[in-house]
Amino acid sequence: MTTENTTNGIALIEIKETEEATENSQCHVMDVNTPNEQENINNGTELIGTGDTEEATEISQLCQMIDENSPNEQIKINRGKQRCRSSSRYVFWKCKLWMLILSVFILLTIATVISLVLYSVVYVDEDEKIDKTLYVVPRYYNGTLRIVNQEFTRELLLPKSQKSEFLSGQLKDMLSRLYSSSPALGRYFVNAGLNSFSNGSVTAYYWLKFEIPSEHSKLIKYTLSEEVLVNVFRQHLYDQELDENRNLHIDPSSLSLQVADGKGVASSNQ
Repeated sequence: MTTENTTNGIALIEIKETEEATENSQCHVMDVNTPNEQENINNGTELIGTGDTEEATEISQLCQMIDENSPNEQIKINRGKQRCRSSSRYVFWKCKLWMLILSVFILLTIATVISLVLYSVVYVDEDEKIDKTLYVVPRYYNGTLRIVNQEFTRELLLPKSQKSEFLSGQLKDMLSRLYSSSPALGRYFVNAGLNSFSNGSVTAYYWLKFEIPSEHSKLIKYTLSEEVLVNVFRQHLYDQELDENRNLHIDPSSLSLQVADGKGVASSNQ
């Protein structure tokens, strides 16, 4: 009995040892395979890490490129905005200046029109206010002048001759326009005419008629004096010296004038 138990015990011990050896071999195998598997795992991890790194690098480079280009692009955008603002300001200023000039022109036009209307309504010609019925006193003057661009002929001695009438008409028209348009003398002037011609570069004898109010002492002394009438005539001749188209060339120094009684005026040829 004892021997069998011992044998059984030894057998059990061997079985246990065998099982332990089997387990140890399995552990050894596991230990042998673990480095390869770990390497594979590590390689996979490295690949994954490498992929993430490359993607991160690309993103970083792209961001860097964007960051590097952003200032230039921003500068271009800013310059474009500044040009737009400058152009807008320039166009606005031109429009504003044009509108200002147009407004000033319109205002000046309106002011001119209003001034003309008011002037035509308010202004009254002093000559229109004069009562011609008060001009009852006639005053006559006889004068002489020398025409330097005419040659004397015997035909001028005939009052009804064609040349005498033509030259007399020219002189009468000139004298009438001269004194009737004078601001100081026009309201008093009535008529003018020619008495005769004589030799000496054609000397003409003319007459003038004015009408004045009964109270005329100062008027005769200052306005209708011989000196004033001659000076008005002489100034007219000086003003016409540059006119090459004038028909009559009268010597200003040849003018003379004196008060007359009016006799012989009605019987003159003009």
